[in-house]
Amino acid sequence: MTIKSKKPIIKLSRRKVLKAGGMGILGIIASSSTGMLGLQKVSAANIHSNLKKLSIGDFNPNYAAQWSWRLAQGLGYMEEVGIMDFEVFLTDEYIPGLIGGSLDITHGDTSEFFGAGKASGLPIKMINLYRDKEWWIMGVRKGINTFDDLRGGKITGGGLGGRNTWIMRQILKANGLDPDKDVEMVPMKGGSDGRMKALIAEVVDGASVFPRHESRIVESGGKFISAELTNAPQEGFGAMGDWLDKNDDAAHAFVHADLRARLWLFDPKNKSKAYKIMRDYGYDVPPEFEAMYQTEINQIAKDGGWADSKTMDDFVKSLQATGALPKDIRWQDYVELKYLWAAQEAFGLPNRPAYI
Repeated sequence: MTIKSKKPIIKLSRRKVLKAGGMGILGIIASSSTGMLGLQKVSAANIHSNLKKLSIGDFNPNYAAQWSWRLAQGLGYMEEVGIMDFEVFLTDEYIPGLIGGSLDITHGDTSEFFGAGKASGLPIKMINLYRDKEWWIMGVRKGINTFDDLRGGKITGGGLGGRNTWIMRQILKANGLDPDKDVEMVPMKGGSDGRMKALIAEVVDGASVFPRHESRIVESGGKFISAELTNAPQEGFGAMGDWLDKNDDAAHAFVHADLRARLWLFDPKNKSKAYKIMRDYGYDVPPEFEAMYQTEINQIAKDGGWADSKTMDDFVKSLQATGALPKDIRWQDYVELKYLWAAQEAFGLPNRPAYI
C-alpha cells in the first residue's frame, strides 16, 4: 500500500458536519438496531469489506490517538481486507457526523457515544475500545514539593464540571486535602498544553497534565506530584446501528485490521517503524516522544476490549458523578461487540469482556 502522506485531514465545524450529512438527526430512523450482541464467528480468510473507502472521524490530531488504524492502513492490513482508502475528518462534532451520515466510523469518547445515544434515542454503537486506561496526573509548579504546599493554592483541570477537574479533586482527597476548602479550583479554557504553560508561568499551582508534559515541567523546576495509571475504558470507535446493519462486512474488516495493527504495535521491535509510518503520514512526532513509547501504549487496549462489566460500570459511575452521563443510563444499549469478539477469536485471544 502506498502511504498518502500528502493527503490532508479535513476539518469540519459542527454546522458543516451536519450539512455534509444531509438530513441530520431528523433523517435517522430511531428504531434501527444492530440485533443480538452474541458472537458472530467470522473466518479471517473470508473477511472482506463491502466498502472500498471509509469516512473516518477523529477529535484528536495527536498521532497516538490515531495510531492503530493508521498503522493498519500503512502496513497494508486494511487493504488486505478490502478497505483501500480513508477520508479523514478532524472534528469535535463527530456524533453529528455519524448521525448525519458524513462519517462511517469515528474515534471518540465513551461518554459521548453513551450520552448521545441516550439523549437522542438513536442506535449509536461503540464497536471496540481504543484506550482502556487513563493517567491521573497532577503537575505542580516550581516551589511545590508536597501536597501540603498546595494549601491555599490554585488547581485547574480545565472546565470545572469536566472529568479532569473531577480527577484533580480525587487526587487531592486521596492526599489529605479538601478540594472545596483547602484549595481553589479554577476553570481554564483550552487543553492540557495550556494547563502545562500555566504551571510553568506559575499562574496556577497544580494542574491536570499528561505524560508528554513532564520534561518541560521538570525543566521549569516543577514536577509530577502524583501520577497513576488507572482502569478507564475512556475511548473507542463507534458507528450508527443502521450503518452497521448495511455494512456488516466493512465493520468486521475495520475492527479486524485495527486489532491486527495493535498487536503489531505492542511488539517493541516494531517501535521505530511505527513512528516512521506516522511521520510519513504527516503527523508531528518530536524525537522526545519516542522515549514515551511504553507510556503511550500502556493506555491503549491491546485487544480492543476491557476487563469486565464491572470495569465499565465503575467508569460510568465516575462519569455520572460529574454529570457527564445521566443516572438512569444502561450503557449496554450503546455497545455492539460482535465485531470485536470475532476479531479477538481470529487472533486466538479470549473475548474481553467475556460478556456485557
